Amino acid sequence: MGLFRKKKHQAISLPVGAAPVPASVKFRGCTFRMPDHWVITKQLLDGKDYEPWVLDYFLQTLKPGMTVLDVGASWGAFALPAAKKVGPTGRVIAIEMSPGNGRVILESAKTNAIDNIRLILVGVSDTLETAFLRRQTMHNNHQLEPAGQAAPDDLSDYDFAPVVPIDLLRGELGKVDVMKIDIEGMEYRAFMGAKAFMAEQKPITFLEYSPRFQAETSRAEGSALLSFFLDLGYGVEILHRKKKRETVKGADAAEVIARIDAAWTRHVEDDNGTHLDLCLKA
Repeated sequence: MGLFRKKKHQAISLPVGAAPVPASVKFRGCTFRMPDHWVITKQLLDGKDYEPWVLDYFLQTLKPGMTVLDVGASWGAFALPAAKKVGPTGRVIAIEMSPGNGRVILESAKTNAIDNIRLILVGVSDTLETAFLRRQTMHNNHQLEPAGQAAPDDLSDYDFAPVVPIDLLRGELGKVDVMKIDIEGMEYRAFMGAKAFMAEQKPITFLEYSPRFQAETSRAEGSALLSFFLDLGYGVEILHRKKKRETVKGADAAEVIARIDAAWTRHVEDDNGTHLDLCLKA
């Protein structure tokens, strides 16, 4: 934990089964009620921002009355500020598979008197099933076991998560204007379960892209995820961390994909990063 070695707030590992102690954290005009042992809690308390290169643009995109779908809502970093931005005539649907994260979202919404967030406590994929969610002791990040993985031999370190295709939720979601999705490499399988939804609605989509994560978790090439959007007529912007947004252009889909993958490779090699943040617009 070198990141916090010289900081006032020290991240610790909470023993499994121990009750977390909530901390009040100010972020983007909201007060979040978050476990004080989480790494992200310590970062925010130490004055660090959270993904400003994405969150700033995401919030700029929103207008009063919009409906936002936040898939992999985590602790609500996007969902709560979005709910304030779209206002009482808009709404945010937060899809999150971790009960602990869901509690943070609901308690934080209550603290801020935000009543236009709806929490759906499920994971998303291309099949209807029960998945295995490894419990975390320091992080809010959760990851399903990779696609096709058998049940773990020792289930004591896992929660069970219901997983559904987004297409089965279409009747509950209604019209969606903007979508943000961050589900640790499950994005390809999520969109394979959302073909009808995406073809009908084509929401503006903010997406984390990592060929490595897609291969590990979805068992799919990164190019397959990008091709899904390009086939629907989407254009792609790369939301760089240290320079201006880049609209990706190419003579055909293969050239666009190659340029995005090259940008991802540069980010991994030069910045020791893991993923690119993309904004996709039909």
